[in-house]
Amino acid sequence: MADDEQNTPGLVPGLVQEFAAQLRGITEGLEGLASGRFPPAPGAFPLPGALSAAQLASIADSIAAQRRSIDALKTQLSSFDEQLAVLEQVLGPLAEWSGNWAELEQRLLNLGGGRPGGSGRA
Repeated sequence: MADDEQNTPGLVPGLVQEFAAQLRGITEGLEGLASGRFPPAPGAFPLPGALSAAQLASIADSIAAQRRSIDALKTQLSSFDEQLAVLEQVLGPLAEWSGNWAELEQRLLNLGGGRPGGSGRA
């Protein structure tokens, strides 16, 4: 799961960079056409509409996958929060009882503390 979380965020910037590089290539090709030069070989120059549509579809798929991942994390966090709430309810009375017990122990120890050499027994 940790690998998925680390790889997914890097995917979108990589796709955007690739998309920008392809757009740059297309722009250079169009500049070549405008100046009278033609692409070196037929079919080597991809159609801009198909290329950008594929890139946008890929980006949209990546975003949808990230949103699904976030939904899964929300579900896990909600479940964890419920477990913590139950644990908090169980530990509350136990902590109160423990505090009362410590107080009782302290009072019992203080009963025999005033006698020199006394063990606290009557």
